[in-house]
Amino acid sequence: MASRPETAVCAAAVAGLAELVEAAEPRCGLVQVVAVDGGAAAGKSSLAAALAEELRGSAVLSTDAMLDGWAGQFSFWPRLRQDVLEPLAAGRPGSYRRYDWHAMRFAETVPVPVPRVLLVEGVSAITACAGRLSVAIFLDVAREERERRWIERDGPLRAPWRDWLDNEDRFFSEHPPPTGAVLLPAGGAQAGGAQAGGFQAGGC
Repeated sequence: MASRPETAVCAAAVAGLAELVEAAEPRCGLVQVVAVDGGAAAGKSSLAAALAEELRGSAVLSTDAMLDGWAGQFSFWPRLRQDVLEPLAAGRPGSYRRYDWHAMRFAETVPVPVPRVLLVEGVSAITACAGRLSVAIFLDVAREERERRWIERDGPLRAPWRDWLDNEDRFFSEHPPPTGAVLLPAGGAQAGGAQAGGFQAGGC
């Protein structure tokens, strides 16, 4: 799968989100699991990386590495839950098989040591981590803008990419962000703060 475009992440928003995570109760044993969700090219990987810099003892797991190719967009949920989250909840390291997007097959097993904070970033991460989440973050970026970012980096959209985006649209129409999720509107990680109930990540 092509890597997603980098997007600038507002330092004030990241600092506010980090404070929210620090205050949240762990729900996966002693691990605080944070889902960074949203459509392709919404800025999930950039935000997760920025949060990892702020949060001591944190690790990032990108669900792209767990997918089963273009057709396996949402098939990783059971493997994430059974092979990563369940062991971590029991205080044991987890692991997963990395999908090699060049060879188009699963490759080596990647260990997941027990972190203080696990940032799970990827499409449907909130649903995939249901029941184990301390904080759910959703980047709400319109498809038009996400397509623009994707095309700017990789050129005209290919058929598998369009199918991917169509599948996302269907999924999020059926699984909107749950009550209590932190919503970052279009540009919110850059210039508008983030809100969830009374939480304000801060303007930029």
